[in-house]
Amino acid sequence: MNKLTTASYFFLALGIFTSVTILGAYQILYMIPIAYYTFMAFKNKDFRLPRSAWFLLAFMAVALLSLVVNYELLPRPGKNFGRLKYYLFGFSGIFVLRVWLKDASDKTKTFLVNTFLVAIAVAGIYASYTYFTNDRGRARGFTDTLRYGYGSGMILLTLLGCILHRHRLSSWFNWRLGIVAFACGFCGLYLSYTRGALLGFLCGLPFVLYYYRAKLGLTLGGLSLAAVVGLAAFYFFGTGNYNSRFLMNKDNNSDHIRKSQWQAAIIAVKEKPILGYGLSNYHSQLKRIKDQFDLNAKHYNDAHSHNLFLEVASGTGIIGFIIFLGWVISWALEVFRAKGLVRALIIPFGVAFVSSSQFEVTFDANNASMIFFIYALSSCFTFNEKKAA
Repeated sequence: MNKLTTASYFFLALGIFTSVTILGAYQILYMIPIAYYTFMAFKNKDFRLPRSAWFLLAFMAVALLSLVVNYELLPRPGKNFGRLKYYLFGFSGIFVLRVWLKDASDKTKTFLVNTFLVAIAVAGIYASYTYFTNDRGRARGFTDTLRYGYGSGMILLTLLGCILHRHRLSSWFNWRLGIVAFACGFCGLYLSYTRGALLGFLCGLPFVLYYYRAKLGLTLGGLSLAAVVGLAAFYFFGTGNYNSRFLMNKDNNSDHIRKSQWQAAIIAVKEKPILGYGLSNYHSQLKRIKDQFDLNAKHYNDAHSHNLFLEVASGTGIIGFIIFLGWVISWALEVFRAKGLVRALIIPFGVAFVSSSQFEVTFDANNASMIFFIYALSSCFTFNEKKAA
């Protein structure tokens, strides 16, 4: 089972920034250790899990119920029910990682970490290449522009933290390769001109630096805040656009579409406030809502809400939304209370996740797989630290 788990993690490391197909191999293989170790945990009555994991399990139950009661409204039920696996990976992945982290050799961990770093570097190089070879005016990663940009904005903060704290990490982290991966990844992120992703990165960066050098973090955090405030002021009060997505004011087509998506999601919540329209089923009601309430961007009628929290609320109702917030908040508290590297590496990731999720549904196949793996991994370490204390 240990080898099968390792194989699944290989495809995860390789596929997050390169291929949905490769990532599919991870999902298929991972279901076996997920089922096995979850069964063993319940058989042995080993229910030692952080509070956030129970919130996640509760949310999964509500999401399942939302799909059952809205079954007739689901255009492709298999796709909606299939999305439950990401939450399962987050919950049951804790059982798997507890065993794998103890049994896997340093050589195996080195190989997987290096695979991930190479994948980040190659994806960044490819994205940068597309910027200079297409006429779109922005980079396009192997996994498209938005999911590449938002995923990079989150994981590059953790990678930077690993580089800064390299002397405190195990021997299986190659910090030189990490620097190459960070440089290539940041170039790809910037050239993708994904504004929400870059905002998430800027919000998380002061936390990376603060947990490395407090004064440095506070100083550069102030500069980062000034940059964010400056961009925000230009966005709300600027009178022109300067051929840069980072210097766009509020009067642009992209944001008009995003606002209409938010408005439609809020209306969907009002229409079905208890359990919503079903997990990830907001899109099936979008055209009707825009026509009925005469919203803008009626041509943009088969997409998500461009906000993870509104997507959750419109899909699983107020009940699901509250439980989902419980998961996010409890995870944040668990990580914040942790010691050492867990807090230094995961808090910035979480800040970027929450910030950027205000502008995009970050639970696409690639990023959901990464986020819930990071969650399960951090939960293992926070539990071990609490037990040791």
